[in-house]
Amino acid sequence: MVLGILLLLLVLWLIDARAALDLFDQTDWRWIAVCVVLIQLQVVLSAIRWQVTAIRLGQDLRIRRAVREYFLATLGNLSLPGGVTGDAARIYRNRQVAGMTVSAHSVVIERLAGQVALAVVTIIGWLSWPLLMQGSAPDIGRRLLLMAVTLLAVLLLAVIATRYTAHRVAVFVRNFGPAVQRAWLDDGQWLIQGVLSVAIVSTYLVVFAACAAALHQPLPVAAVVSIVPLVLLSMVIPVSIGGWGIREAVAASLWPLAGLSAESAVATSILYGLVSVLGTVPGALWAALIPQRG
Repeated sequence: MVLGILLLLLVLWLIDARAALDLFDQTDWRWIAVCVVLIQLQVVLSAIRWQVTAIRLGQDLRIRRAVREYFLATLGNLSLPGGVTGDAARIYRNRQVAGMTVSAHSVVIERLAGQVALAVVTIIGWLSWPLLMQGSAPDIGRRLLLMAVTLLAVLLLAVIATRYTAHRVAVFVRNFGPAVQRAWLDDGQWLIQGVLSVAIVSTYLVVFAACAAALHQPLPVAAVVSIVPLVLLSMVIPVSIGGWGIREAVAASLWPLAGLSAESAVATSILYGLVSVLGTVPGALWAALIPQRG
């Protein structure tokens, strides 16, 4: 958390912070409304992906419960350290429905599907850089991909190790491969998982683009396809809360490569972070205050 705040302050010090903050004076709230609506769709699609995964693993997970739990988990991931705290709580709360191992498998596999989809989109954008942008792809893209994948694997192992006894870790690992097979590959599930995951990643990209449009700093389509995925992937690196700081730093370093200012990059990234929380709060309040019915 401290590192993220320090990184954000450093970015604001290196750029013209006044110019970046002035962009908020002309915010088009119609685009903010579009973002909030898209975030509702984003969470619902993610909940459907979780339900599909859970059912494949033998868990009786109803869509109402999946949506409720996903809103709470998303808000937790955005507001608590590590980026997976909400998912850990999602595993714990659903252990009574499916058992701890099945609950953990369904949540981890579902989140892994999202990260794999984002990584694939990022790689495609990075490889397409010479065709979409001027010049060759920045080396920061390769470093981000390697760092994000490595840290995601380390974090996943750390979470598993701290949540379970040695015996349960062994059971989890032994059953994880077959669980992935059932959830992703058997009976053509790769198509369902793929369509849902690409649709979800697309909402992330569109929300980021809408935030830029809200500040009257529109992003060209080429930048949305090649730059924004790298910025989103940087949020996987668990050095801050909700990606704050590292997201702005990566955006500020990449925007100029598309002929855009670092100030607009930081302003757009800050707005994206605020909108992400804003769009999740209504659903999280509904989930927390309305009695559970299934």
